[in-house]
Amino acid sequence: MPYPPRSAARLCALFMALLIAGGCQTDAGSTPDAFENNVWTLSERELRIGSVDDPEYIIGFIGDIALGPDGLLYTLEWGEGTVRRWTPEGQPAGNIGRRGEGPGEFEQASSLGFFGDSLWVWDMDAYRVSYFDLDGAFLGSVSPKVEFGGPGGAPPRPGTPLRDGTFVGTAPMWAHAIATGTLKESAYAHMDADGAILSRIWAMPFESHDIFALLNDEGTGGTYGNQPFGDSYSTSIGGDGLLVLEARAWTGTGDATVKVTKFGLDGDTVFTAAIPYDPVPLPAERFDSAVAAMVEDWGGSVDEADIREAMYRPAYLPAVVGAMQAADGTIWLRRFDPVESEDGESMTESWVLDAEGVPLARALFPAGVRVAVIDGDTVWGIEMDELDVQYIVRYRLVKGG
Repeated sequence: MPYPPRSAARLCALFMALLIAGGCQTDAGSTPDAFENNVWTLSERELRIGSVDDPEYIIGFIGDIALGPDGLLYTLEWGEGTVRRWTPEGQPAGNIGRRGEGPGEFEQASSLGFFGDSLWVWDMDAYRVSYFDLDGAFLGSVSPKVEFGGPGGAPPRPGTPLRDGTFVGTAPMWAHAIATGTLKESAYAHMDADGAILSRIWAMPFESHDIFALLNDEGTGGTYGNQPFGDSYSTSIGGDGLLVLEARAWTGTGDATVKVTKFGLDGDTVFTAAIPYDPVPLPAERFDSAVAAMVEDWGGSVDEADIREAMYRPAYLPAVVGAMQAADGTIWLRRFDPVESEDGESMTESWVLDAEGVPLARALFPAGVRVAVIDGDTVWGIEMDELDVQYIVRYRLVKGG
C-alpha cells in the first residue's frame, strides 16, 4: 500500500505526537476482567545496540528482526541490501547478502525468518525468496510465478514463504482504490511454489476511511497515509494459518468487542475469540489535536480544512490496534492508547491470549519500546531517542501471577 514520501521514522514520530496530544487514556477501552489479575512487565534493559556516529552500529529503520538458532540476532533494515547479524553481547557478527539482482542478492528485502537452520529472506521487488545457511552461504532461491491482473482486479501475489515450500499470498491493497471505494476487499490465499492458488484463506474488507487520502483534483492520485484513529482490520501470518484482528471502533449499537479469528491455510476457522470492553468516546479536543499535529507535519502546505475532512472520526476510540504472535504461539493485542502507571510513566498495554485465543495476561511495557520479537522470556524491540536515532534493545519478560 503506497504512502507519502516521508521517512518511516517521521511517521513513527507523528504517531507518537498524536498520542501525546491526546494524553494517556487511563480508561480507553478499559481492560477486561479476564486480564486484570495477571500482569507481565519487562526487566531493566539488558542490551542496547546502536550509535549516533559509529558506522558499524548505526541502525536504520528496522523492517524485520529474527532470532536465529545459533543465538545471533538477524536484522533487516528498510532500504538496505543486506542482513546484519549481532552477537548476544550486541557485537556485529557479519552480514549476509548484498544489493543486486543476482543469486544471493536483494533488490528490496522486506522480511526474514528461519526454517530450521536455514535463513530465508523475502525480496518484495523481485518476488523471490532466498535461502542461506548459518555461515551465510547462499543455498538457493525460489521465484514463484506472479499474476499481476488487469482492469478487473489483481489476484493474490506470493509474499510469505512457508516451511513446506508453499506461500501465503495477498492481493494488492492499493491506497487510491481503497480511498475511492473501488476496492472493497483483498484476498489472502495459500499458493504453491509456481504461484498457483491452492486455497482461499480469507478476504480483508475495506472501508474508504481506512486510508487517509488527500486526492488530487483529477482523481488520478493523491497523498496517502495512516488514519490517526484508524480501526481497520490487521493480520499476522504464521506457519499454520492466518490470524485476523477485527477491532472496528464501537458505533453505539450492539456489544463492544474485539474479535480475533484464526484461519487455517485451507480457509477453515480454527477459533474465534470475542473480547468485550468498555468503549470510550473520542473527545473533540483529541481529534482537533490530531488535525493540528498533521498540519504541522506537512509544514503548513496542506489546508487544515482538507486534513479535517480526510481524517476518520469514529464516535468511539478503537480499543486495540495491531496483533502479533510470539514464538510460543501466544497472541498479543496492543491497546490503541498508552496507559499511565502508578508512578506516572506512559506504558503500552497489550492483552495476551494463548494460542487458542484464551485470555492469559495483561502486559505493560514502556511506551517507547516498539516490540519486534518475543521468544520465550526474551523481548527484542526498537527504541528511538530524542534525535530520532533508532536502537535495538533487549529485555527479559517478567511474568506476574
